[in-house]
Amino acid sequence: MGNEEILNTNILRARIMNLEYQNLNIQEIKRIYIEETGKEPPAKITIYCSDDFKNLKDIDSGFDGTAIHFYDEQKGINQLYIITRGSEMREKDTWRPLDWAYNIFGIFAGAGKSQYREAARFEKLVTKAIEKKVGYSRIKLKKMGLGHSLGGNLNIAIQITRDLYDRVYVINDAPPSSYQLATIDPYFWGELVKKFNLDSERYEQIYSLPPAELKAFAEEYYKKRVDEHSIHHLTAQEDLLYAVSGARGFIEIGHRDMLDTNGQFTSLKSLIEKIPDKDVKAIQLYFSQYADVYNEKGFDGVVQAMTGVDLEWLESLESYGVGDYVWNAPDIVEKAGDMVGEMKEKIPELLQHIKIWQRHKEAILQAFVDAGFLTLEQKEAIWQEGNKIEQDVDALEQRLHDLRDDGVWLVLRGPFAWSDPFVGTKLWTTFQAIQHYMTDLIARLQAIDQQASSVRQAAITSIQAHSLHEVINALARSKGRAYDEDGNMILIQRVGTEEIRLNLSLAVRMYQKGMRIMEEKEAVLRDMKQLYVQEYVEDFERRKRDLMRNIEDMEQNPSAYQHLLGSFTYDAQQVYILRRIEVHESIPPLDPMIAEGFEEMLAYYEGEMAKGRELIASIKQSVEQLVEKEEQIANIFDLRWE
Repeated sequence: MGNEEILNTNILRARIMNLEYQNLNIQEIKRIYIEETGKEPPAKITIYCSDDFKNLKDIDSGFDGTAIHFYDEQKGINQLYIITRGSEMREKDTWRPLDWAYNIFGIFAGAGKSQYREAARFEKLVTKAIEKKVGYSRIKLKKMGLGHSLGGNLNIAIQITRDLYDRVYVINDAPPSSYQLATIDPYFWGELVKKFNLDSERYEQIYSLPPAELKAFAEEYYKKRVDEHSIHHLTAQEDLLYAVSGARGFIEIGHRDMLDTNGQFTSLKSLIEKIPDKDVKAIQLYFSQYADVYNEKGFDGVVQAMTGVDLEWLESLESYGVGDYVWNAPDIVEKAGDMVGEMKEKIPELLQHIKIWQRHKEAILQAFVDAGFLTLEQKEAIWQEGNKIEQDVDALEQRLHDLRDDGVWLVLRGPFAWSDPFVGTKLWTTFQAIQHYMTDLIARLQAIDQQASSVRQAAITSIQAHSLHEVINALARSKGRAYDEDGNMILIQRVGTEEIRLNLSLAVRMYQKGMRIMEEKEAVLRDMKQLYVQEYVEDFERRKRDLMRNIEDMEQNPSAYQHLLGSFTYDAQQVYILRRIEVHESIPPLDPMIAEGFEEMLAYYEGEMAKGRELIASIKQSVEQLVEKEEQIANIFDLRWE
C-alpha cells in the first residue's frame, strides 16, 4: 500500500479521536481499525502521550495530546497521527473548566497561547522520539494532525503558522481567530501593524479594526502561506461552536464538509448572529484585559481578578475544624474583609457585561419565537421574570453596599470583632436578606427554566451535536450502524416492521474470548492426553522393555549375577558356579480399566468442548446470517486485536 494514509476515512478518524477522551491504547486502535475495514492494521503501532514528556508543560494549561505512529519499513509505511484533545467541561478531577477558559481567552479574545505552544512542542518531541527509535529510515515521515473542538483549533493554528503537517483533519473545531493568531504569530502581527498602521506595543487596537476587513486580510495572508487543501473540516451543522463561528474575528481556512446529526434541528447560528458586533467587541475587550492573569495564574487567578473571589482560599476553609476557625479568626476576618472590598469594586464591572443580555433580550427572545422555540406567552413570562431577577440583583448589590458603608467590615478587622453586638446584628439581618434574595432568584430561574424548556432543549441539542459521539453516529447512520457511549459498534437491521440492533463489538468479544477459552481448554486437554500416554502407556512399555532387557542380560551373562547365590569360601566358589539362568517371564498387559477410564474421561471432555465450540460459533453464524452480504463483518470475527 506504500505510505498511503492508514486512517483514511472520517469514521476511522472520528472513532480514534474519541478514544483520546476514553481509553486510547494499541488494542483499541486495532479493534476500531478491524471493525471499520475488516483488515488488520498494516503496520506496527506505537503510542506517545503528552504525559510521557516531563519537560513538555511549563504550567498546567490543560493541554493533552496523543501521537500514534504506524511503521513498517518493508511495506514503506511511516505515518504519525497527532491528536490534540478537545475542550472538556472539567479538568484533572476538578470543576474548573480549563479548556473552555482557554477557548475564551486564547481563541475568542485572542490573548492566550499556552496550549498552542505546548501542542507545537509536543509534535517536535514526538518526532525526535520516533527518529531516535527507528533510526535512519528511507521512508519520509508523513504527519497528520487530528483534533476535535479546541484540539482542532490548535492543529489548524499550528498548520497555518508553521506548516508542520501533511494533512490536518478536524471535527467540530473551534475556528481560529485573527485575535488569537495575532498573539501567537509575530509575523502576522507585524503585517497587521503595517497594513492598518497600528502601534506595535498596543495589541488592544486590533479589536477596533473593522471585523470584515480584518477577516479578509487574515484569510488572504494565511492562504498564501499554507496549502488550504491540507486542512479538512468536518462540521455538524447543529454544532454550538459552528453557531458562534460567525462572530467577529473568526476566519475560515480549509475545505469544510457539513454533517446533519439531527434532522429535526438546524442551528442556533442565526440567533447568535443577532448579537450586535459592538457588544461582541465589548466582551472581547473585557476578557482580553485578564489574559495576562490567565496565562500566569490560570483559571483561579482570572476568577479573582474578575470578581475579587479568592477560590483557593475559600476552598482551603473547607478543611477547617471549629478550633481552626477560632484560632485563625483574625486572619479569616482580615481576608474576608479584603475579599469583599475587591468584590465591591469588580463585580459591578462584570455585571455591566452580563447586562448585555438585558439590552438585547427582546431581540433574542423574539428570535426564539420566530424560530418556533417559544410562544408569545412564554416570551412574556420569561421577560417578566428577567426583570424581577435584575431588580433582585440590584437590591442585593445595594445590601452589600450598605454593609460596607456601615463600617461593619472595618469593625471585623478589629480585635473585638466577634464581641460587638452591632456587628453581629448587622451581619445577621444582612445574611437573612441575602438568603431571601437568593431563594427568590432560584425560584425565578426555575420559572424561566420551565417556560424555556424548548430553548433549553435546543441548546442541549446544539451542545450534543458538538460531541464526537453524535458525529460518529451521524456518519454511521447511512451504513445501518450506530455506536454506543463506550465505542461499541451496533449493527441495525430491519426485518419486516421490526428493528434488530446487535452489539457487534460485544458479540466479537464474546466470540473471540470464548474461542480463546476453548483453545486454552483444548491445550490443557492435549497436555492431559500427552501426560496419560507418557505416565501410563509409554511408562508401562518402558518398564516392560527395561524388564525384558534385564532378563536378556541375566540369561546371556549369568556369571555377572554370581553374587546372587550368596557368599562362599574360596574353595566352595570353585564348585558352586552360576553357569545358566532361565527366566520364565509372564508380564500381564496394562489393566484395561485404566485405559477405559482415561479414554472415557478424555472423550467426555472432547465432546463438551465440541459443544462449546459449536455454541460459540453460533454467535458468528447468527451475525453472518444477519449481514450475509457483508464479507467485512465476517472477517472481524477472525481478526484479533488483543
